[in-house]
Amino acid sequence: MTRSGDSLLISVLMAEYNTSPDRLRKAMASILAQTERRFEFLIVDDGSATDVRSIAAEFADDRIRVVGYGENRGFVAALNYGLDQARGEYIARMDTDDTVEPDYLEAVYGWISQHPEYAVVSGQAREISSDGPGIVLGRPGEQTARLAMRGFTPIHAASIMRASAVKAAGGYQSYKRAEDLALWYELLLRGYRLYVIPKVVYNYRVEKADFAKRSLRHRRDEIRVRVRYYPQLGAGPREYARIAKSVLSGLLPVSAVRAIRGRLHPRG
Repeated sequence: MTRSGDSLLISVLMAEYNTSPDRLRKAMASILAQTERRFEFLIVDDGSATDVRSIAAEFADDRIRVVGYGENRGFVAALNYGLDQARGEYIARMDTDDTVEPDYLEAVYGWISQHPEYAVVSGQAREISSDGPGIVLGRPGEQTARLAMRGFTPIHAASIMRASAVKAAGGYQSYKRAEDLALWYELLLRGYRLYVIPKVVYNYRVEKADFAKRSLRHRRDEIRVRVRYYPQLGAGPREYARIAKSVLSGLLPVSAVRAIRGRLHPRG
């Protein structure tokens, strides 16, 4: 339970749709075990077949708030609904089939609270896979517009964001699998700053089947986001080459994509 006298700093935002109950319980348990306890755990039930409210009741923790609208509207709509419902000064993200380290909120909030010049701060993430060694995602340091166009951005689900900045940027836009990229670009255009701390705080589940979702058919919105924002962000030839890279990655077989990623990122 939240201790008496604790003020609400953070709204941990999760959007739930048809996650297996066991994985959802593990994800929720890892948030509730945080060393930083001044948060609400806001779960948006996006018309899930999983009984979210019953699972939440198992934890008997008054920091959990389950909200929803009785139908499936999609991930972006669920996130924006959660933003409207959130009470915290900061928004932290969490996905339903991943886990976080116990000091995720303490480490990332500790950094952003000491650096008011940044609107978004994330930790690094470790990919967890049952069929191969994981890699560490996230380039430590400030993520400038130039770097963001080259593929270096905060890890969305490992981020703490100032709620006022996210709302000023218009929240999440309806880009499938690229809503976070559009948000980072919107924030950068408005002069907000982004940062990644050199600490692994998030365990990101990625299985071989997940890479099928990175085919060109599923990357269309990512490419649309880049084409829309690059001129506004002052892209040069190297940045536009990133669009070609996204197209090529979408055409390569899964085995090739995984091999390339393994060479580009450190093992964790």
